Amino acid sequence: MKIFVLVISILLVLSACQASEAVVSPTPITVLSPSAPITVLSPSPPEASPTPTATTEPTASPVPVITHVDIPGAPLGKIMQTVHDQVDEIASAQKQAFGGDDFKNGKYERPFDQSMNYLPTVDLVTIQLSREDPLWIYALFKVQKPFLQNPDVNTHFLLEIDSNLDNRGDLLIITGLPESTDWSTENVKILAAPDQNIGGVTAVKPDANLSEGRGYYEVIFDNGAGLDPDLVWSWLSKTDPAMVEIAFKNSLIGGEKGKFIWLPWSNAGMLDWSMFEFNDHMTLAQAGYPLKEDAQNYPVKSLWGVDNTCRIPSNFTPSGYMPGLCPNYDPVYSRPEIQERICPPCRKPPCPC
Repeated sequence: MKIFVLVISILLVLSACQASEAVVSPTPITVLSPSAPITVLSPSPPEASPTPTATTEPTASPVPVITHVDIPGAPLGKIMQTVHDQVDEIASAQKQAFGGDDFKNGKYERPFDQSMNYLPTVDLVTIQLSREDPLWIYALFKVQKPFLQNPDVNTHFLLEIDSNLDNRGDLLIITGLPESTDWSTENVKILAAPDQNIGGVTAVKPDANLSEGRGYYEVIFDNGAGLDPDLVWSWLSKTDPAMVEIAFKNSLIGGEKGKFIWLPWSNAGMLDWSMFEFNDHMTLAQAGYPLKEDAQNYPVKSLWGVDNTCRIPSNFTPSGYMPGLCPNYDPVYSRPEIQERICPPCRKPPCPC
């Protein structure tokens, strides 16, 4: 009887457990409208690593190769126009020039910096021009001291050319100090003055009003680049450590018989070629003066580090008034057979014999 009661109790407990399991909150069912789209989301594929884009370096413009055909030699013969200039080495001890500075006529004797320290590699001694070669014209610039004694002075040598004989420069040949005794077109330029305003209103002399125009600025030759890569060259003299030589083709001035006026310069301080002529772009008070005799304008100020000579005619005899010309330096007067026919030296041409 006890066993029967125990079995009945167990069965009752089991029935109660099953009933409790059946009483579970029903799961809500969402019924989709038949017209509602069903979106099936597919697993996204893994993102691919971006393929690196090859970068193309910009193509540099090819540098034109300059091929030289005509290379100068050396001046032929000994017949040259030679111009002598004042040398200021002794007077420089008093921090002044020996003389020869004439601002009103565009003649400068200023181989000094703005503290009146002497620059011997700017101080011209002689300048020679040789025209005996059938192709080349040579200009030889000799200064007071070898260039190695003043390596920090940035001296340039210039040849200003008046090719139409109107007393105004038309071309400016420029060379920096050559690097060797081999002919080179490096650091050599030719500039033109297309505005034709060199000299301002009154050629050579200063004008009443300062000029606002540009002087030389049009580049027609630059380190061998130009219509003729062999047009002009420079080198250090092989025989004189204080001399620079320039060679240019006579086609620049009309050929072997071309006529022109030339004006040589050394220049370490006034390297803005658009300022030619200097006395049209500044007053004497602004430029300063290298001699103590003019205490009001001494020392040099804005116009410094330059030396030039008077103007020299080549292959023609001047007629009429041409301001700033030198006495006659025609090379024919160096020939012994006519030495006795030369007129006595004179300072104010024309000079009667």
